[in-house]
Amino acid sequence: MMERIPNSTFRIPNFAIGIAAIIVCLLAGSAFWRRTAVDPSLTAFVRKGPLTARLTTTGILRPAQSITYRSPLAGREAEITELAPEGMLVNEGDLLVRLDTTELQRELERAHQEVRQSQLEVQVADIERREAEAALTGVSEGEGALAVAETRTRLQLADKKVERLRLEYEQLQPLLEKGFITRDELKKTADELEQSEEEAALTRKRADVVIKLSHPRESQRASLQLVQKQSALENTRAKAQDARARLALLIERLEQCRIYARRTGLVVYEEFLGATPRRKIRVGDRVTGSQGLVTIPEVNRMLLEASVSEAEVHRVRTGLAAVVRVEAFPDLRLSGRVARVGSLARSSADRPFEDKRFDLIVELDSTPAELRPEMSARADIVVGTRSDALLLPITAIFERQGQLVAHVVHPYGIEARPVDVGESSEALVEIVSGLTEGETVMLTDPGHAVVAAAPGGKIPAVDRAQRSQADRGRPYQPR
Repeated sequence: MMERIPNSTFRIPNFAIGIAAIIVCLLAGSAFWRRTAVDPSLTAFVRKGPLTARLTTTGILRPAQSITYRSPLAGREAEITELAPEGMLVNEGDLLVRLDTTELQRELERAHQEVRQSQLEVQVADIERREAEAALTGVSEGEGALAVAETRTRLQLADKKVERLRLEYEQLQPLLEKGFITRDELKKTADELEQSEEEAALTRKRADVVIKLSHPRESQRASLQLVQKQSALENTRAKAQDARARLALLIERLEQCRIYARRTGLVVYEEFLGATPRRKIRVGDRVTGSQGLVTIPEVNRMLLEASVSEAEVHRVRTGLAAVVRVEAFPDLRLSGRVARVGSLARSSADRPFEDKRFDLIVELDSTPAELRPEMSARADIVVGTRSDALLLPITAIFERQGQLVAHVVHPYGIEARPVDVGESSEALVEIVSGLTEGETVMLTDPGHAVVAAAPGGKIPAVDRAQRSQADRGRPYQPR
């Protein structure tokens, strides 16, 4: 029978247990450090430095001003005989359009004849007016006045003769009574007195007719004729003036049939309204004054028509500087400034549930570059600057369940720490709170959940097997 060995023979010494515990701790520590080690190329340091915050928007180039040229011949058709090539860059004074002037030339010749005829009529009317003035002068100061004076003189002479004979008759009557004269002599004087009184009465009637009737009537007739001749002269002069104005208008229209550029710009043909289907105008078309012919956008003064979201509109104001890049010229950088920010928000008709946006106009500085309307462009608007901000790459910030976090690297693990951000540029973001200068953060999301610090400031590591897809955050998109 085998002898039973006592239990005390298999007892493990205490020092062996301690050595085993140390070995286990070393193995666990080694595994821990392997688990928390990170690639330095996937980390960044929190540092201080200057920051220029930009807001980026895209849009379409439009001319700051454009001029549409039309036919100057209102109410009539004219044939296009010459057009500047579409797409041509023209300068001020260059010929754009030439219209046919055959009908205008005929009208111009008739207008010249009307002007010559009206000038002749003015001369005749002026002569007649002068004759009427002379007639009025003759009545008031010439023969008419002389006839009145003669009539008055004859009346005065007749009155004096009557007075003389009456005095003589009165003187002869006493002499007849004294017998110094005969009765026949007295009768002869009486007959002469009677005859002179009759003649004086007739002369007085004639004077009344001349002075009170004939002369005023002649004066009135002469005045009326003068007024009529003066009115005829004014009417003739007005007709002559109308004829000259029509002639000047035809000459001006004739000159306007050669349409020249008033400013530098690009030639763009308008659609011909009389064609079905619609097409652009061309030589040979007959156009009226309502038909646009050529539009010249000023390509050396362009605007960028863009928009800004409702969440960002508070960052933009008039006068902010902008750098504009045109898709057609990748190496070109244009300077400009915000000219206008829309007052009312608008939503897209196709996507009514998307964020509302405000119109934004950026005015570009003058440039020799051959820009064209409708080109796509991008504007980087400087909305703020910081001289000594706490900075971190944008790729180091993540959104997790509505909270912005940065993954801070510690010797004992990775902490998902909430942060507050301020302004941002294309690559950097301003850290307002949550991080301190010199800390190291991950540029990728390791998928850790936010954990509380253990006693002594240590954060326990979370095993990868325990991470879920919900723990991972989304990259931060600065507004």
